[in-house]
Amino acid sequence: MDDDQRERAATLHNTSEIIDGLVAGTYYLDDPEYRDHLLEAGIAAGNLTVGGPSFDYTATIDDVVSIRTRVQENEDNYLLVKSVNDLDTAIESDKTGIIMGFQGANWVGNDLSRIITMAELGVRVIDPAYNRGNTLGDGCCEHRNAGLTMLGREAIRTCNEHGIVLDVSHCNDATTMDVVEHSGDPVIASHIGCRALANSQGRAKTDEQLRAIADNGGVNCITPFPPVIKRDAETHEVQQATINDVLDHIDHVVDVGGVESVAFGGDMSDRTLDQGSISEGSNLNVWRKTHPEVYGNGPTDRMDPYPEHLSRYTELHNLTYGLVDRGYSDEDIRNILGGNLRRVFETVWN
Repeated sequence: MDDDQRERAATLHNTSEIIDGLVAGTYYLDDPEYRDHLLEAGIAAGNLTVGGPSFDYTATIDDVVSIRTRVQENEDNYLLVKSVNDLDTAIESDKTGIIMGFQGANWVGNDLSRIITMAELGVRVIDPAYNRGNTLGDGCCEHRNAGLTMLGREAIRTCNEHGIVLDVSHCNDATTMDVVEHSGDPVIASHIGCRALANSQGRAKTDEQLRAIADNGGVNCITPFPPVIKRDAETHEVQQATINDVLDHIDHVVDVGGVESVAFGGDMSDRTLDQGSISEGSNLNVWRKTHPEVYGNGPTDRMDPYPEHLSRYTELHNLTYGLVDRGYSDEDIRNILGGNLRRVFETVWN
């Protein structure tokens, strides 16, 4: 880029309302070494994962209450977002808004009133299934080729009625399409790739799914998570990607569903990369050996290298530079960085 483009990109990044489709680490709230990363990256708000895979409802409630407390204790950096007004307040006060979301809803069991309780606690995003199947539907690693259950369809209506955005990032193909079909509200895929570019079953969405989400008024959030960005189509070996590969996925979503249907979903773990190891409960440790078609082939004791120049939040400005370099207009870039997700939130939360 020339100097004018660089100046334009810097201005866009510093003045855009950046909304992250998926913030994966709760340690960003209060780990002294990382608690400033989201704010320094320019993120106005992010969908922070507060739980999901656990079947223990009581423990899950405790986790949500803990997050609420931790946000309040770190109110110099963060503000809990339960409404669009809260989102505006966070922006005006130079804080990062925390949107509480679930990756999976195993904790629902057979009791849909639990969803209502979570809404009352401030949860605003729910992915019905996380990898395995549950009472609502199947996740991307489940061996059955099933979609939403009868209870799952009722759960979709409950979410619609109580201002909860539905997320299909870890749903299998059938569940993804069922959620979009049965939701009266726009649906998001908070952290995904495009299967046309990376053959990750479930975690990278097909063109049909990308288009359905777009037609529903929803948003597909492209993540730099390596297994869904670049891999060998046959062996599933995860390959080193660059920011240009991430931009290719964004371009593909635009080609399929229009620029209004794409956003960014970080799913970046700065601390995990720095530690050089992953937890025993990590997807790569638990699911990679049995489901390489989903999570790719690669190490199970550490993260795959993230794309060059977009490996962590401190490099997020490079995404804006890349969008300028790809020829997107200022309006399109602002919408990709946050405007498109804000539109969905305004529709569902109001």
